[in-house]
Amino acid sequence: MRNFLKDCGRRWNKVMAGVFALSFTIVLVSCSKGDGGVKAPFKPVEKTTVKQYKVMPTGGQLTTEYIGETTFNGKSVEQYRVTYSENGSNKVVDVYGEYYGNGKIDIAGFSVVEGFTTDYTVTFDEVVSLDESRFRVGKQQELTVSGSVQAGDNFPISVSGTTRFEKTSEDETVETELGVLSGVHIFEGEAIIDKVEGVEAPVLLNLFVGVRANYEIWYHPTFGILKVEVPELGFGTTLLGEYDCGNPQASDYNTIQKIGIVSSENPSFVLSSYDCSGDFDADGERHAKMYLELRWADEDKAKTSEKPEVEVSFKTVWGYFPFQLVKSSVSIFHPEENEEGFTYWYAYVDQAAGRDWPELYEIVVNFPNHMNDPVRVTARIRYPIRR
Repeated sequence: MRNFLKDCGRRWNKVMAGVFALSFTIVLVSCSKGDGGVKAPFKPVEKTTVKQYKVMPTGGQLTTEYIGETTFNGKSVEQYRVTYSENGSNKVVDVYGEYYGNGKIDIAGFSVVEGFTTDYTVTFDEVVSLDESRFRVGKQQELTVSGSVQAGDNFPISVSGTTRFEKTSEDETVETELGVLSGVHIFEGEAIIDKVEGVEAPVLLNLFVGVRANYEIWYHPTFGILKVEVPELGFGTTLLGEYDCGNPQASDYNTIQKIGIVSSENPSFVLSSYDCSGDFDADGERHAKMYLELRWADEDKAKTSEKPEVEVSFKTVWGYFPFQLVKSSVSIFHPEENEEGFTYWYAYVDQAAGRDWPELYEIVVNFPNHMNDPVRVTARIRYPIRR
């Protein structure tokens, strides 16, 4: 009788575990009321998105971020900064224009800064407008760009060039640093410097006139540019991850999100209200909603039910929240993957720190030494701001 009861207990536990997992999945794919949008697809690239790339073949890191509004060539524009770091030195490129979202952007020019001085500034004669959604598969595009290059107090140099490109696909499944991604748009093209004029035009620049540089660009509707390759220049970039700090100056709640890879090369992933605002500005007496998704980066391994044994914690200044990782066959953050057969692991916390002092809410994922295969991590926190 005792063995019979034990057997029934084990069966009941399995049934309840299955019911719990099924219920959790149903909650994920339903419109959850009151979660503040935490259980929603990963928000596409916006002005506030910071993107991190690896530069090939050097392995340096390149970061792009929005700086704010400024004046360039006598007009009010947005300023975006590209910072390239390698071996302790930084090179900064400030790009001026406007980003409208959904792959639509205007570029008025850019300046290159190394150290504390501006190397040179490029001002386009006409604003270059690009709208990814208007490019059709199989239709070749041609764009002519001209402008002036100002280096210090030297006379400006006039430069013009032409690029021809074609969107060859907008539904590719490709291997990236973020794992296998579907729905990728592929662009292939070439760029040519047509003309260089000016009394101080460097001889070296003239050597590039008429030289064709082929390139390939991968674009994703959610993550933006995934990869750029220019073989003739020996240059390329690949997206490592991105995060969005929302509006830390909001009066009530702020939502932050991040995607990246944890591996032996990148052993730690952190999404923190403190990192986004630079302050302990979270309200410890009101609930924060924290949502985490794990998926093996490797396509074949992502289709298994093996659980990533990474080290996960949901934190405040002085404590940790309990959680449970639950398996799911669907992704809320990345619904475009839901027909690929991948397995996801979710954890959700809806708690308050319970203390009346400045707080932080944080999700941390660490890659242990005994693991070998990289894991993709996606996280979002909606936290209350201390009034």
